[in-house]
Amino acid sequence: DIVHILWPHLLGLNRGRYFLLTGQKSEASEALDLGLVGEVLPPEELNARAWAHAESIIAKPELTVRLTRELFLQPFKRMLLDDLGYGLAMEGLGLVASRPFGDGSEGFVDARA
Repeated sequence: DIVHILWPHLLGLNRGRYFLLTGQKSEASEALDLGLVGEVLPPEELNARAWAHAESIIAKPELTVRLTRELFLQPFKRMLLDDLGYGLAMEGLGLVASRPFGDGSEGFVDARA
């Protein structure tokens, strides 16, 4: 789960933070408006469109496709190296703190106490 990396990158810091903190879901049309997806199609048209995209990509020189893909993936790889472990640790701590231990107590002891 790398949404703590993806949402701010794709949506900008403030909007990404908003979606992360509120858990708001978006409809397909909103995802299109936000630039999260390139197209919205009815389900019966998806396979044909996906194959058309694949055929278009395969028709291009292989090295060009590979290097272009690498160019766009590099920032995500850097963010994953820098932020994935910390983000997963925070998610894990939040999960543990929100679950009962089985002995009637809740999660971690409140550090403010």
